[in-house]
Amino acid sequence: MEVLSGPAAIRRLLSMQRQARSEVCTLVPTRRVPAVLSFEDNHQEVDAEMTRRGVSVRSVVEREWLEHPRTAALLSSCVAQGQHISVTDKLPIKLAIVDRRIALLPLDPERETEPVALVVHRTGLITALVSLFEEHFGKDWRLSASGAQEERGARIAAVDRQIVALLHVGLTDAAIARQLGMGHRTVQRRLHALMDEVGAATRFQLGWYAARAGWLPDAADNPAAFHGT
Repeated sequence: MEVLSGPAAIRRLLSMQRQARSEVCTLVPTRRVPAVLSFEDNHQEVDAEMTRRGVSVRSVVEREWLEHPRTAALLSSCVAQGQHISVTDKLPIKLAIVDRRIALLPLDPERETEPVALVVHRTGLITALVSLFEEHFGKDWRLSASGAQEERGARIAAVDRQIVALLHVGLTDAAIARQLGMGHRTVQRRLHALMDEVGAATRFQLGWYAARAGWLPDAADNPAAFHGT
């Protein structure tokens, strides 16, 4: 194991990703203080390059990220480029694992000054960290890019498909309205119109129909687990 602080921790994280051969897995909780390396910075530095090299990039992010339109748009762009992103309510820690052989995580997640990171090499702890990632990635909602599944969902308008997809990952009507730049009542009106169109009496039934109709990505994995508010 190694302990790195400040710029050295950031350089190691970027270096690990650039040297990835097959897979990068990350857990990305929200932060109450500004991140030293933001989503945007990491995306510009390494994300596109890893995708071009054929590295599989899988991430689990907290749902709160999707309530910020700028970050939500960036995550959607990442999915469009081929990344796989799951959404969950809460994550225990920030984590990056490369090729299942090296991992980086904060030594003190609550630290508000310069970052201090723990670098873990091939040990039993790597196996435990991989299991932690897989548990969250496998059970949470998969994020789709705007406009994805165009052919399968051709009967539903693009904006309605976005509303259903965001509802699917657990966002409230108000959060959906903020992200899509429309009124709260407009979101509710479009949802009610969709329910009337497919004959759904509840949002659960609308979710079931959306899964069966192919409006949602990976619907076969969670056909009945539709969350609405």
